[in-house]
Amino acid sequence: MIKKNILMVCVLTLLLSGGVALNEKESYDTMDPARYKFHPLSAESSYQIILDVEDPCFEIFSGNWTLTKTGSYNWNYYYVINGPGTGSGAARWIAEGLPQGRYLIEFYADNGNYAADARYQVISSDGIHNLTVNMNYIAGGWHSLGTFDINRTCVVNISDYWTGVGTKLSVDALQFTLQTALPPTPSSPIPPHIGLCIDDCGSVDPTNASQPIYKMLHLPFKMTFAVMPFRSYTNQTAEEIFSHGSEVILHQPMAAITVPDPGAGGITDSMTLSQVRSTISANLDGLPHVVGMNNHMGSLITQQQDKMQVCMEELKTRNLYFYDSRTITVSVGYDLAKQNGLLTGERDLFLDGSTKEQAKALICILALRALHAPLVPNLGIGHVRTDTADALVEMASELSAMGVEVWPLSKCLAQVIESDSTPNGASFMTQGNWSTSPNDRFSKELHDNACKIVYDPGSTHADKAVFTPCLPVSGKYDIFTAWTPDDACTSQSQILVTHAYGTKYVAFDQSLPFYDWFYIGRYSCNAGTSCTLQFLDSACTIPSKIFPVDAVKYVYIEPLGSSSCQLWAMY
Repeated sequence: MIKKNILMVCVLTLLLSGGVALNEKESYDTMDPARYKFHPLSAESSYQIILDVEDPCFEIFSGNWTLTKTGSYNWNYYYVINGPGTGSGAARWIAEGLPQGRYLIEFYADNGNYAADARYQVISSDGIHNLTVNMNYIAGGWHSLGTFDINRTCVVNISDYWTGVGTKLSVDALQFTLQTALPPTPSSPIPPHIGLCIDDCGSVDPTNASQPIYKMLHLPFKMTFAVMPFRSYTNQTAEEIFSHGSEVILHQPMAAITVPDPGAGGITDSMTLSQVRSTISANLDGLPHVVGMNNHMGSLITQQQDKMQVCMEELKTRNLYFYDSRTITVSVGYDLAKQNGLLTGERDLFLDGSTKEQAKALICILALRALHAPLVPNLGIGHVRTDTADALVEMASELSAMGVEVWPLSKCLAQVIESDSTPNGASFMTQGNWSTSPNDRFSKELHDNACKIVYDPGSTHADKAVFTPCLPVSGKYDIFTAWTPDDACTSQSQILVTHAYGTKYVAFDQSLPFYDWFYIGRYSCNAGTSCTLQFLDSACTIPSKIFPVDAVKYVYIEPLGSSSCQLWAMY
């Protein structure tokens, strides 16, 4: 009953959007309360999620989209493209991990001379829906795209093609509201969990009981704390975080679009690549117990491939991870970290509200998402603010009663290998009768170019696909695989896992529905390329089936022989 009551508090409380990103003010001590627009759920509703263009689920594929601000959802940026166009300008949202049911999907629009026949496409469990939507001088706010059946994943595409009046097209936030009963939470081999990072540490005394960081360090769970370089208490804060069993990362200052000077130890637009490298190196050398890095501000620098590549190279030489704060949609940080083989992830929600209750609501939203999608990353960033600290203190017992754990980031970040995209040092190879299929899996963690597939594996029995990682550190890893579900998939698939202590065959049924990622198990893996996964159809006997392979991911859990995230500092 306790768990049910807390869930009701979560889903009937006022909900906030997916974050305060894109605007570099997320790093400041004060924020404009008017930025926060809460939307209460109706008594009949049980689940709602808002996905903004700021969030990892949104991607621009092509076209000359420009940032705009006035009139946007949550008073943050949105994107505009001029037209009518030919359809060559394209963008999309991927909503994943959604509980099965029927959803009302709404888009947020400003009032303006927008396309009178904007072309949306919704891909959901009940099919592909091509929609024509009038956005021309409609009232600012939420407008319906319709109701759709969704089971875990929904994709919403939009292009710059239209033929009617209107001189531009905007993309902003989407809102998904469940119209049917919330289904039971799925069983999971991994406990539902959220990964939390607390930014802007290092400027105040962490041993002062009146300070928010003191309260955060004394919570009954461990988190990641991002420490600024060259602040009054940088080193003392890092030592205090480490002594409490939590995790230290560098909160690297980077120039923002409207803040060219990010402060001491910062990366500016005018820096040479050599200066960027020496700055990152000095900041990492000067921070005790550092295990990774995220960006402070950076809406300008994180767009720049050359400077961000230097950051990734420095992190890789030290076997450290990168966490993209995603302060702008077009950040290249996460993608570059993946390409360089780092363990990596990106922020889903900013958890700071203008009041304690708003911060609690945001934490609750992230927890509810984790309950229903425990195998999808649910990662948040908060800041060392009194309201956020008090919210975490009050939510600690509620999260425990819900069954949602709080983890440091290092237990949530992954190396992802795809059949069509491999990190540096990793590889994917096939032997036998493999074909390329466009039936790729939609996920914010994956590309979507293609996957590999064997048609009628029961007639061959000799096909093999091998994923080889290049893991930055030895440790225990939770290993997953994903493919596009299909009724024709074989039920007789096998994986041969080669790990630090031998090999193991894992049989799995690809014909059964699964949630988001399929869990292969937890394995001890040495650093480098030793922990391979071989996908085999040697046990397939049923004719006229298909055997797809798409992606695997290795999620670092802990060093070999230890359960303490502190030992990350050894590497």
